[in-house]
Amino acid sequence: MAVLAGESLKNKDVINVCFSSDDNFAKFLTLSIATILDSKNDDDNLHFYILDGGISDVAKQKLLNLKKIADFDIDFISVDEEKFNDCPLVKGERLTRATYFRLLIPDLIPDVDKILYMDCDIQVKTSLEELFSYDIEDCYLAAVEDVDAEKNCKRLNLKKYFNAGVLLLNLAKFREINFTSKIFDWIALHKDQIVFHDQDVLNLYFADNVKFLDKKWNLQGILKSIKFRKEYKEGNLIHFIVRGKSDFVFMAFPIAMKTDYKIEFLRLFLSSLSSIIGRNIFNVRNEDDYKKVITLLGIQIIIPRKKK
Repeated sequence: MAVLAGESLKNKDVINVCFSSDDNFAKFLTLSIATILDSKNDDDNLHFYILDGGISDVAKQKLLNLKKIADFDIDFISVDEEKFNDCPLVKGERLTRATYFRLLIPDLIPDVDKILYMDCDIQVKTSLEELFSYDIEDCYLAAVEDVDAEKNCKRLNLKKYFNAGVLLLNLAKFREINFTSKIFDWIALHKDQIVFHDQDVLNLYFADNVKFLDKKWNLQGILKSIKFRKEYKEGNLIHFIVRGKSDFVFMAFPIAMKTDYKIEFLRLFLSSLSSIIGRNIFNVRNEDDYKKVITLLGIQIIIPRKKK
């Protein structure tokens, strides 16, 4: 999407990016946007839409202060959480019903026909221009296969299963089928199938209308995984799926120090560093269904194990 001679940035195609957050997760939202700004091309024109689940004015100002890294446009969109009261949540899960907010994006952002949705625990290492320019005119969305796709396919009787942490959405096509007016009745009829919230909803509803992307656009994992650490260099969007987000802060620490959350992020960085040091002195873990890894003074020994 090169800018023609004499063409102003305002007339250049906009990269629309959507996040959903409450006040508790605002610091990670800020870090994720900071990584986008730090990795953008000089001529990328970014517009962020934030589905606002109660972000404080202080946190919003910290987001706006990211303009010291690079310029951008941003809109905060209030969402009526009561609309999602009947959406199922798994007991004991850390997620709130705010995870369902993205289902209303076609209505909440009516003037945009194509948007990139991202979770707040994603580190961006490259310009989003290549991903955003993918052709999705013939499908509803594009996404990356979930790290536990095999298990979820069996659970839901699907051929493929994607992770909803990064979604390139064809909002115009969503509106053609009046998706937002139908989805809540659909959820009510399929409550017993839904375990992973709106991710299950989208996988079931659009099973045959999804374009699957290379995993570099949503590389999912945790730093404890040897495989994930090896693949990290090749990933463009890194999705830290562990409950605590210290892995995210650790890998994006130089950029974290450019935000207004320096003290909080420093604490998380030191916590992650301590865990890494501990794992490399002595640690025993099951790497996957086939092998156990023993670490002693930085030396790793891999022992085969039988799959249960």
